[in-house]
Amino acid sequence: MTYVIAFFHTIFCIALVGLILLHSGKGGGLSSSLGGGIGGTFSGTTIMEKNLTRLTLVVVALFALTNVTLYFLG
Repeated sequence: MTYVIAFFHTIFCIALVGLILLHSGKGGGLSSSLGGGIGGTFSGTTIMEKNLTRLTLVVVALFALTNVTLYFLG
């Protein structure tokens, strides 16, 4: 069971790094090259950026859950 949780923990860790890199910073980030920068000057945040933030929060929650689970299993 520990190995399965550790596997998912690793997947969530890699996904979290990738999602954080996709967020746009001051320079636009990778999300602007994928179409997230369209309409960014008219609205504060684009729909793609909001969805990316929601997805990142879900992965953070799953990462924290697997982290706590591994702590109690180990």
